[in-house]
Amino acid sequence: MIMVEVRGISFGNTCNGGPMSLLTVQLVPSSKIPSRRTYWLKFFSIVTDRLVDENGVPSLGNFRDPIQEIFYIALSARTTDSQYRKTHRTLRYKFPTLTDLASASDEDILSCIRDGGLGKKRAAQVRGIAVELLKRFGENPSRHLRRLSAREVFDVLTGLPGMGPKSALCVMMYSLNYDTFPVDTNVQRVACRLGALAPRLKHWQAQQRLPALIPEGRSKELHIGLVVHGRSVCLPRKPRCRDCILVDLCKYGKRRVTKEAME
Repeated sequence: MIMVEVRGISFGNTCNGGPMSLLTVQLVPSSKIPSRRTYWLKFFSIVTDRLVDENGVPSLGNFRDPIQEIFYIALSARTTDSQYRKTHRTLRYKFPTLTDLASASDEDILSCIRDGGLGKKRAAQVRGIAVELLKRFGENPSRHLRRLSAREVFDVLTGLPGMGPKSALCVMMYSLNYDTFPVDTNVQRVACRLGALAPRLKHWQAQQRLPALIPEGRSKELHIGLVVHGRSVCLPRKPRCRDCILVDLCKYGKRRVTKEAME
């Protein structure tokens, strides 16, 4: 099993289920206490092991530098993996420094990101992020972010234009090695089909509830594993349940496989 060095907070609660990814729960609290926490912690430990055994912990193109990661995540919303990788490369090439980006016009930024399906609003957000980072931290904001506490980093990131809790948690996990668990659309879909989340939850509800069920220290492995699984096997419209390494654990998958066998 591949272990990932993380910055987080150890937590054990014999009444509510044992070590979980507490940092995310602290940063994005939920008023609803999950039931059967012990069961789900063990369940997601098994899921993580299987996904790591199957795919390892592959790179999704993310950056160790938190500033590069902020823009990478900001460009990833509502677009495909290949599109936002290309868009980010184009943006970095045309505007190699934060000062260049902050000084650019929205139209110049739009010309770099339009092919990724992004529009004027996102261009303004990108420029706004650069302006805010320069204003707050100067030319080397990465160094300053690394010196902040988890709460301070989270507050800074969620205060940037267009950056919500999920985006902030992604930057913290990928670039700052915090044990945070972001819930994107792939993660939410797979978790819902596995039975860990109720269907039709709002995204913010899923982000609040799922981290309490994730084993401590395994957030990055599991997040990446679920993203890869959601993109390649547990597809939105035509999931490949017969090829799924989690089908014996999956309520949705078992029903689907049984139905297909009867047709």
